[in-house]
Amino acid sequence: MVNRKWVLVARPETEIEESNFELKEEPIPALEEGQILLRNRYIGVNPPMRMALVSGGVAGKPFPLGRTMYGSGLAEIVDSRKPGFSVGELVMGDLGWQEYAVSDVVRQRRIEKVNKPAGLSETALMHVMGGSGVTAYVGMTDYCKPRPGDTLVVSTAAGTVGSLVVQLGTLQGCRVIGIAGSDEKCSHIVNNLGAASAINYKKQNVEKELREHCPNGINIYFDNVGGEILDIVLGQIAYGARVVLCGGTSQYNNDLDWYGPKNYFNLVYKQAEMHGYYVQNFKHRYEEAHSVLGEMFRDGRMSYNEDILDGIESMPLQLIRILKGENFGIPLVRIS
Repeated sequence: MVNRKWVLVARPETEIEESNFELKEEPIPALEEGQILLRNRYIGVNPPMRMALVSGGVAGKPFPLGRTMYGSGLAEIVDSRKPGFSVGELVMGDLGWQEYAVSDVVRQRRIEKVNKPAGLSETALMHVMGGSGVTAYVGMTDYCKPRPGDTLVVSTAAGTVGSLVVQLGTLQGCRVIGIAGSDEKCSHIVNNLGAASAINYKKQNVEKELREHCPNGINIYFDNVGGEILDIVLGQIAYGARVVLCGGTSQYNNDLDWYGPKNYFNLVYKQAEMHGYYVQNFKHRYEEAHSVLGEMFRDGRMSYNEDILDGIESMPLQLIRILKGENFGIPLVRIS
């Protein structure tokens, strides 16, 4: 059997290109005692990958050249020489951009067994019933602290986390304004996610539109983009506002030369707070978040939309698409 995998061969100088990676083939080694062979079914991509390839992002050092590109995968066990792990079971872990992976469960390709969530697709494990769901849930409950009647502004409101925040805010009585990069996404945010209105930042003047839609100021801002939009929002926050920092997609191509906000002192004038958080610090909240969100998805109060490309060949393209904002829905690649 042959495994096909994408290897990082060159660091992007500006935007990521397919030429930064090389698709290689290699034989799948015979399993040793204690190992299992996995066949990837789905692999996810996310915007911070761009930063990890150059500056290192959260890890603090760049992802190594010559190594199989990292990425969380949902896989099926196709061979096993490890007790307790049987052929046909589903697992998740950092399995990389490849068709097959060998794991010893603990050190080499650390994984955990998972079950298809009741009433939802198995791919939900990759996002709304995974880290993205926890990110939205913790951000809203612990930091946004929404109250009925609050005006909540959400950037990348059609994205994986943003779309969940829009829905959670609406369900908790907020008046939600979404920001996205196309008319199609804006229509989806209003008509399907329940926002009061949406702003197309590529066609409209965000500052002007926010003043029109938020005449009494912004009570909560859930930030996924950073940069100029964050600065614009800081200039229009209400007294006692909560600004929650989750991501910075507008800056991931800038490496460490990030745009800094100019209106930050408005936090002082308005006695507001700005708080960042990182989902990896909330492992202890996964069960709670998945229980609450799972019930909402099953009874129809919340929904999600996926953007799936097919084949291992599509991995670089899907990453390029999300960095350009061309995806519509949660980005995945179906491998098998």
